[in-house]
Amino acid sequence: MKINSIIIGAPSSSSGKTTISIGIMRALSRRLRVQPFKVGPDYIDPGYHNIATGRFSSNLDTWMSSREKMKEIFIKRSTGSDISIIEGVMGLYDGKQPDKDTGSTAEVARTLKSPVIIVIDISAMARTAAAIILGLIKMDKRLRISGVILNNAGSDYHCSIVRTAIEKYTGIPVIGCVKRSDDLKIDDRYLGLKTAMEDDNSGKIDKIADIIERSVDLDLLIKISKESGDISFKSGLFSKKNVNRVRIAIAYDAAFNFYYYDNIEMLKMYGAEIVYFSPLNDYKLPEADGLYIGGGFPELFAERLSDNYSIKKDIMEFFNSGRPVFAECGGYMYLSRGIKINGKYYEMASIINGESYMDSLILGYRNIRAESNNILMMGGWHVKGHEFHYSRLNVNANAYKTERGPDGISTKNLLAGYMHLYFPSNPRIPERFVRSCYNV
Repeated sequence: MKINSIIIGAPSSSSGKTTISIGIMRALSRRLRVQPFKVGPDYIDPGYHNIATGRFSSNLDTWMSSREKMKEIFIKRSTGSDISIIEGVMGLYDGKQPDKDTGSTAEVARTLKSPVIIVIDISAMARTAAAIILGLIKMDKRLRISGVILNNAGSDYHCSIVRTAIEKYTGIPVIGCVKRSDDLKIDDRYLGLKTAMEDDNSGKIDKIADIIERSVDLDLLIKISKESGDISFKSGLFSKKNVNRVRIAIAYDAAFNFYYYDNIEMLKMYGAEIVYFSPLNDYKLPEADGLYIGGGFPELFAERLSDNYSIKKDIMEFFNSGRPVFAECGGYMYLSRGIKINGKYYEMASIINGESYMDSLILGYRNIRAESNNILMMGGWHVKGHEFHYSRLNVNANAYKTERGPDGISTKNLLAGYMHLYFPSNPRIPERFVRSCYNV
């Protein structure tokens, strides 16, 4: 099958990939059906993709899943779209290991046979940009690097001299030059960009798209996307049948929105009806058989979360009823007794007998093993995932074993920890969660 697609890569992080990507997504969405994707385990950038295109963004990760599964996700999500735009991660060849590009933008591009557009920040260079692009081309000649977008240019003249150098020394067309502008800035914080749900970002994305339409040859980009190669898969990840009809309530608001879209889709595949609620704004849980509270920034909304006594009481009653409760990272913090922030203490849902507090960064891919039977996994099952937080929770962890040590809490009807599990790496997990919700 042939999918018209483009992968947007860069020599390094902070080159402008996300801003350029969401601008291209929104600009193309004004005339085409655009399916967005994100390389790697990131949960924040896809939120901007969702707003830019009106379609949910999926993660493409060759470390957390096999290449065959990744291709199946790509083909399934791209069905019904005119073009797929894939935002890369870090530098083009940066992956999990120094001597291999596993999990990198380059590996995803090769696997999906997608043309690559390089975004390069030229704010502090001119002719040297050509050397950088030339190096990216020569690093792996199997890649199809088909165009370059110059970012952070100081003037039309700056655009002109860098364009001339790149096209002369590499033969690769420069398809756009984006000049420095405050309208291109997206606020960030310690975990990356501010989440898309924290502000009304649609207008901001429209301004970025307007700049992209003036600065990038979108017709040429569409033409390049049609150079994508044929791909097929042998996975069968989404060929399963419904197991049981259940209803799972998922926390989704400005405080909790770090989810892998394909996790939710796999729950649906096994029979779950998904309903959403807000621990910030709602006073009562929806009727449900199971509860899923994902990651996010509860520390930024600690006072509001603490003051919403009604929803906390409802969650406690839900838990005490014996129905399954699953939480990841920020949701894990929310289920604790409370969060300590800058000398202040905010009471949380108090399901877990421990307190969370802010500390140094913990980040990375994780191989995760269940220590015993729980609502999602049998003891000894493995799953891949990701960890990304600045907090700690003072409990005797007993749920998972990882390279970094034990993590999380597991009881008869609770599984909660810092790990963000990636269900496609072990499809038995969403099936077991649905069964657990059905068997209460």
